[in-house]
Amino acid sequence: MNKQSICSASVFFLLLLSTFSVCVVSSDHTKKSLETTQEDGWYYLPVYPNYAPHGLPDFDQKQDHWKAGGKWLLIGGLWSFCAPTSLAEIFWWFDSKHEDPLGYPGDGNDTYPLVSNYNTLGTPIPGPKLDDHNFNNVNDLATRWRHGRGAKELIEQLAWYCNTNFCRYPFIQGYAGTHAAFLEKGAKQWISDAGLQDHYTVEGIWNPDFSLIVDKLQNNSGIILNLLLYNSEAIIFQTFLGHYVAVAGINQNGSIALSDPFQNAADPSPTPAEHNDANIVSHDIYLVNFTSPLPEKASWWVMEYFDIGVKKFGGLAWYALIISETD
Repeated sequence: MNKQSICSASVFFLLLLSTFSVCVVSSDHTKKSLETTQEDGWYYLPVYPNYAPHGLPDFDQKQDHWKAGGKWLLIGGLWSFCAPTSLAEIFWWFDSKHEDPLGYPGDGNDTYPLVSNYNTLGTPIPGPKLDDHNFNNVNDLATRWRHGRGAKELIEQLAWYCNTNFCRYPFIQGYAGTHAAFLEKGAKQWISDAGLQDHYTVEGIWNPDFSLIVDKLQNNSGIILNLLLYNSEAIIFQTFLGHYVAVAGINQNGSIALSDPFQNAADPSPTPAEHNDANIVSHDIYLVNFTSPLPEKASWWVMEYFDIGVKKFGGLAWYALIISETD
């Protein structure tokens, strides 16, 4: 696997494994968050009342048949919207930073153009008016994903910009999910189309140092990581496809808190649709290991990141997309 073939689906080559089940660890997320924010070294992206009340949102990719095409052997039918979902969290957080702090979802006001009202067909939730921060402006279950055609809300708009599952440029690349180059290109075009190209920088970095991620997050940059799933005893392959996540918080001493669009280890109970409310988050905390099994790809990793029942896969941080404000 090389940098030119990076792609992302949320569960990987399941036909190579004998059984499959998604396992998460249940815990009291509110208590855990309060404890970790008081520990030395922790930094979380700030909260904003309109509308990022717990810092970075934690939207869910398991909605509206957001899956890779069924015609693909091995990866057909797997959830594959982790990249646009993670990007939606970053843009929503920046948009909330610049909105009227006295506003609220459904007030009908939208003063900052990074996230707009996409005129959802369903009744606005919570409403009463349509606006950018209604929960179903993230995704409206009344409008099914049609591979880039028809009505699209925030995550689906971003999927089109980033060519997720070939929806914008069919058949140019032979993969499902989102290529890193298209993620970067889509993020830049989105910012430019919002008229904010002079206010943000977008940078894609391979094999990013952990210290860089610490520095950028502490300067309130939005960071998306692609974690290359790895298990030394995996059947046939040691390395699998990547999975995109957004960074909600970080501890310079070697821990990271993720807004993961697939897993919810800290708070597994809310449904995917309920996560469209940015008040519902699961900032999942992992220890970082600096002895990488594939140092040519990643200098640090999370050893037991993805649990599919019979195997646990580590996540090697081999790519980062960093979005920073310039003013």
